[in-house]
Amino acid sequence: MKRKICVLTSSRADYNHLYILMNKLKEAKDIDFKLIITGMHTLKKFGFTYKEIINDGFKPNFIIKTNQKDLNEKGMIETMSIQLKKAYSAIKKIDPDIFIVLGDRYDMYPFALACHIIGTPIAHFHGGEVTTGAIDDALRHSVSKLADIHFVANKEFEKRLIQMGERKKFIYNVGSLGIDAIKKIKFNERDYLSKINKKLKECKYFLISLHPETIDGNNQRLVKNVLTSLKKYKKYTQVFSYPNSDTGSNIILKEIKNYINSNKNSVLMPSYGREEYLHLLKYSEFLIGNSSSGFVEAPYLNTPTVNVGTRQKGRPVTKSIFNASYACSSILKSIKNSLNYKKSDNTINYKGKNTINAVLRILKTVKLDGIKNKSFIDIRW
Repeated sequence: MKRKICVLTSSRADYNHLYILMNKLKEAKDIDFKLIITGMHTLKKFGFTYKEIINDGFKPNFIIKTNQKDLNEKGMIETMSIQLKKAYSAIKKIDPDIFIVLGDRYDMYPFALACHIIGTPIAHFHGGEVTTGAIDDALRHSVSKLADIHFVANKEFEKRLIQMGERKKFIYNVGSLGIDAIKKIKFNERDYLSKINKKLKECKYFLISLHPETIDGNNQRLVKNVLTSLKKYKKYTQVFSYPNSDTGSNIILKEIKNYINSNKNSVLMPSYGREEYLHLLKYSEFLIGNSSSGFVEAPYLNTPTVNVGTRQKGRPVTKSIFNASYACSSILKSIKNSLNYKKSDNTINYKGKNTINAVLRILKTVKLDGIKNKSFIDIRW
């Protein structure tokens, strides 16, 4: 009998990692692959990216729309309330043997909670990581406690899950799916970039990916100081991506749009495709903002990162990552360091160790009988 495995994707960020796994699950003859799409994928403001997933050849079993209007605490809570009810119905109908979630977003948390209550085994990717500057941090740890199977990206994250009382035999240090995905891409420098935007054909550019600070919450200061710093580098094309749907998104997006209106040498798109974003990242002078891609994908591509503020605080830093406070002087110093960065041997904390094959083998063979009977494993001090 085929093992039924359901994948949840709620944003471009997790889809970039899950794409390669979804393809393998779809092709596997001994897997009954199911798919649920929700969250930012279903919002017009962020480009209706569920269409990209369908264009990639996937047929979702459910597209769970939230119609989130307010990008604030109220909108997030309303979204989670809607999702929890709909998640229950979808999961009961699919009745998967394993339900896959990746990361730490608020719009995937209701699905993990519903699975836990129903009794569906959960496989969680990228647990054990730390980002103390974002509410995502607590959500990630919460999902780890709800989950039964853990796929972590390195030894440090494995140790952290053990510290959280999780069972070592169900923690698999397999590396990052996102790095495996990069290895599959045939990069085609300028020809590809010019298809994204004609301005990028023969220019040097910065990539800006800026998301709300959900703990400190001083998003006005964050975005204004980043943009003020970028004004000193107008000779470079500046390529912006939309902020995510967290509280404070509207503040950041409004400032970015005002900036672009007065700076013709800049580009803004609601969403870049999976390969588009990785091409932009690979060939940019550096990435500036507070995106997790500055810690996962960028170091692997040896692209420098200017990490501003506290959103990603707690993630392991490599030689190519230059941290900056909110102050313009600090941001400008890190920009200068990034432009002077020599792409020598870089340290990489997120590695792809034939991750996809290891994950497939585990998903197909892990024993599920009694897996929901979790006990807290105490550490002997």
